[in-house]
Amino acid sequence: MKNSFSHPDHFIAFIHSIFALRNSDKNHWLKKGVLTTTSKTGIPSARMVVVRGINEKIALEIHTDSRSNKVLDLQVNPNAEILFYDPLTEIQLKCFGAVKIIRSGPLADAAWEKIPESSKKQYTTLLAPGTVIENTAVVEYKSQRHFCIITLETEVLEYLKLGDPHQRVRWSLKNGQGILESLVP
Repeated sequence: MKNSFSHPDHFIAFIHSIFALRNSDKNHWLKKGVLTTTSKTGIPSARMVVVRGINEKIALEIHTDSRSNKVLDLQVNPNAEILFYDPLTEIQLKCFGAVKIIRSGPLADAAWEKIPESSKKQYTTLLAPGTVIENTAVVEYKSQRHFCIITLETEVLEYLKLGDPHQRVRWSLKNGQGILESLVP
């Protein structure tokens, strides 16, 4: 089966075009994805995340509490994958790469300023996310923020389009060059 992308740059341009559509649609399928990390014991952990932004190198930006399990996992193993799926077009997109965690500095401060005041509260809980509490306990907050940015720098991108016929393509970055491969779906 021949894929419809003739060059790695054409494929990346296509990926950018579908990510660009997310800016005008608050329910776009590329706004939320499943982030998968590996715990220090080697157990995979998947959770839904909101992807806040993407740059020209397909680095995906996520905001989270710096005490969350995903941050703890990524400190041990900085490799992660984000899976997106659109049930309408039957496109699956997987982005794999190493992450950077940004806890402070101009980038973190600028992102923090863009967060609505009502949402900032979620980054100031007294206890870390996932901490066991009594079912009658009230969540307490403090003034200190526990906000950070996770940036997944895409090294491998896999695209699967279901249909007749299915189409599967993998783009990978090797020595600074994009490589495009057709795969058996």
